[in-house]
Amino acid sequence: MKKVMIFIGLILLVMTSAAFAEGSKEASMTVEQWEEWAQLGPFTPEVDDWDAILAAAKEEGEVTIYANTSRVFDFARTFYNKYGIKVIANDMSQGSLFEKLSRELDAEITNCDVVLVSDTPTHYHEFLDVGRVYRYVPTEILPLLNDIAKKEPLGIQRFGGKAIAYNTQTFPDGPPVDTWWDLTRPEWNGRIITKDPMLGGSEINFFASFIKYADEMEALYEEEFGEPIVLDDTENAGYEFLKRLMNNGLILMSSGTPVTMAVGAPNQENPPLGIIGPSKLRLRDESELYVDILWDVKPVASYLSKQAISIPVYSKHPNAAKLLIQWLYGDSEGGMGYKPFYDLGTWSPRVDVPQPFDQKELSEINLWIEDSEWLYTNVVKFRDFWIQNM
Repeated sequence: MKKVMIFIGLILLVMTSAAFAEGSKEASMTVEQWEEWAQLGPFTPEVDDWDAILAAAKEEGEVTIYANTSRVFDFARTFYNKYGIKVIANDMSQGSLFEKLSRELDAEITNCDVVLVSDTPTHYHEFLDVGRVYRYVPTEILPLLNDIAKKEPLGIQRFGGKAIAYNTQTFPDGPPVDTWWDLTRPEWNGRIITKDPMLGGSEINFFASFIKYADEMEALYEEEFGEPIVLDDTENAGYEFLKRLMNNGLILMSSGTPVTMAVGAPNQENPPLGIIGPSKLRLRDESELYVDILWDVKPVASYLSKQAISIPVYSKHPNAAKLLIQWLYGDSEGGMGYKPFYDLGTWSPRVDVPQPFDQKELSEINLWIEDSEWLYTNVVKFRDFWIQNM
């Protein structure tokens, strides 16, 4: 039976390759025909046949991935070394990725086979919900996912965060900060730095989440300062926090790397605090930095972002795409394609993968989990507020 399935798959591959070579998807397949050939959507099998997938993937010979991580080149290299299948790896910003993918799909250009990107609100609503990308999670991986990942409409390859970073040399016991409201105090004026959220990435969703959880911020303000908050021409305590943070000399940088470098540089008398993705802690050894995360902060220690993975409609190499996605989920030791991400500040969705370097489990951290529905509806309003006040 397996030989028959492989043979059929190879025939379909040859037919489809010729059809795609004609130029337009109308000249090749309908969406339903492509779904059946790719074994996606309503044709996704209950159990993956990896012998057939591997054989078809090798025949396809290559796979193209669009990702918003420089580590795409690391796992692309190891995937090629393992399977001999060429990976055309593209690292680009989140905004550029979505724009490129959208324009190509509009023009019926089928370059991309795998999408790996943060910003689930856009990924879900502007691509998944309208049939432009498809969910694929290897069937053997599904039972291993944590409860957060199991509920997501697309596969989650890893989780990240946004948290407060401090200089451990100057503050060996941590800085005098235990709430996010402390960042608005006069003593931290001009000493809070972050990546500019208007440049893309998960920062924009992180900052917008203060508005979603405005009630928590309001209650925390009264607990911290001993009096009810007085709003200064803002709608709620979330907007008020953001306004006060910006008015406290908030410094914006081009990415999280220079933020981490500025926070962790040695021999500083008055180092800044930074808002970074905890995965930037990997720079400590590389650059001899004194930096760590404040995990005991109210109302939450971190915002939890999601890196979702999908296969675009009319992918020409769906079997190689499936194989690459399996590679990205890694193994129970955090190896294979997950190895570049197996570090501090990143969490695998697999419950069988131990945390690196005794990192806290997600269940041990007080988190705001990225709310794709709310963010998609409200992030534009937040963006306008930020531009007006920053």
